[in-house]
Amino acid sequence: MYVFEIITPGTWLESEDRDWAWKIGNLLQSLKSQYFEANLALNLFTEARSARPSFADRGNWERDAQRRSEIRQEVEQEYGGFPGHEHWDELYFETEVRFKREKWSNGFQPREFECNLPFIYARAFLYAIDSFDKFLGVLSKEEGVPQILAELHAQIGEAFPDLRGVRNTAQHLEDRSRGLGAGRNPKPLDLKPVENNMVSAPNGGVLILNSLNGSKYGSTMADGHYGEVDVSPESMERLQKILRQTLEVFEWHGPKQHGPSA
Repeated sequence: MYVFEIITPGTWLESEDRDWAWKIGNLLQSLKSQYFEANLALNLFTEARSARPSFADRGNWERDAQRRSEIRQEVEQEYGGFPGHEHWDELYFETEVRFKREKWSNGFQPREFECNLPFIYARAFLYAIDSFDKFLGVLSKEEGVPQILAELHAQIGEAFPDLRGVRNTAQHLEDRSRGLGAGRNPKPLDLKPVENNMVSAPNGGVLILNSLNGSKYGSTMADGHYGEVDVSPESMERLQKILRQTLEVFEWHGPKQHGPSA
């Protein structure tokens, strides 16, 4: 399990304007919440990727085959014996439905659920960083905050250059899947060349959506380029550095705080 610690230099912001301190303090708290959400998503993603799928276990496969055979015999008996080849599809269908419902009632997840877990957690990581970016952007424009916050906000774009493009595609798959870009009247995508461990398309023309290339979650962005966000400890380290610097530019009073909690 990865735990990316953060130290808040104090308990309350130092300011004679209580309303300002309350507003800025809430924004900083929201920033930390998105940071810890990204940390959690990373852990869940890592765990899901390392888990061995139940359907890949030979022991499970053999037990399932045996149980299917037993259910099939039960169904055949309800038909009064083997019903004949004309009812073969119906017999198979009823066997599969009963078998799957029994598996689900015993706590087994459908294969589609298991396979999709890493993608769900990767998108959760993506959305948490995107929300962190938005909160810091809002914070940097508030009156009375240190000017360096604008520079720190720009560092997110440098650390995650494809963040917004990949997030936009994740939220508008209905357009990208039809080969359309962004906006109210989206234009057809001009698909750019892609070269990575997963796809080799030096001449372009390949649409990639909701993909995992190792620990990198990626999609074709609205400008036709393929973009990725790495769901990794290295990404969290970049976020940690930006959050630490953000907290340190403010003046605080009261005891310093250590997070997350035990």
